[in-house]
Amino acid sequence: MRIAAVSDIHVRPDGSDEDLISGIHDRAVELSPDVFVIAGDISDMLSTLSETLSKLRIPSIPNLFVPGNHDVWFEEDQGIGSLDKYSKGIGETCKENGFVYLPDEPHLSGNLAFVGSLGWSDYSFRREELSIPEEAYEQKQFRGAVWNDFFNIDWTWSDKEAAALFNQKLEYDLGALTDDVRHVVYVSHHLPFKELTLYKDKLPWDFFSAYMGSVETGRILKDDGRVILTISGHSHIRNVVSIEGITAITVPIGYGRPPDKDMSELADKSVAGIEINSGSVKLTEFVEGDICADMPYVF
Repeated sequence: MRIAAVSDIHVRPDGSDEDLISGIHDRAVELSPDVFVIAGDISDMLSTLSETLSKLRIPSIPNLFVPGNHDVWFEEDQGIGSLDKYSKGIGETCKENGFVYLPDEPHLSGNLAFVGSLGWSDYSFRREELSIPEEAYEQKQFRGAVWNDFFNIDWTWSDKEAAALFNQKLEYDLGALTDDVRHVVYVSHHLPFKELTLYKDKLPWDFFSAYMGSVETGRILKDDGRVILTISGHSHIRNVVSIEGITAITVPIGYGRPPDKDMSELADKSVAGIEINSGSVKLTEFVEGDICADMPYVF
């Protein structure tokens, strides 16, 4: 099986990312995948998400999507809350545009299953040696730096409660797979393994790293015994690690855009190519690191 994967496109709603979107689509098609995976953070507006998915969809193959934290930011002017978006709105948008919404149910392909989740953070990725009080993580503020989910997520759970709920759903989805499923690919936005996180020994970067994922997610995946690959985004740093037989990769783009507005090189770098053969995972196309380094920041 060949997989093309990308995340964190962060599409600007003014139309200035049209060339990037079409470039990502063309690059994904070029890789001749059997499955196309997008691991979240397309847009905080359902309208932009819908338009983008319609342009990214590859006909005649399964197109799979999990949302990112930005995708579930509430839309006050539309009266749509974060839980509304995650549990209903994004799933309907995916269906309308030919995408499988993995949080609703796994996607099966022979003896291989794709299981997906937004995932969440419970501060277990934090650097204990920084001695930042837990209240700072709960309030998402430290020394003037603010994690923007504080302003844009309106469900009533705490981060720890949300992470526990998503992890419980992951355990349920894995447990509900039929006995003939031999291998599992886990697709999420948040990182399943702390080892995927880049720490820079500086603030606020290392404060924000606490919001990358949950150690418990990784434990669940390792204990299952069938998981061979995880695909995620969120960190904006592309990384690959091998953990107890699991190949774990991140495939984000980020907020950078080339100053000359030529999106072709960025699009080519953005799509990862992965091959699974008899349970063995090989990265056929993968650019590691920050592919938006030194580009102007847009948001």
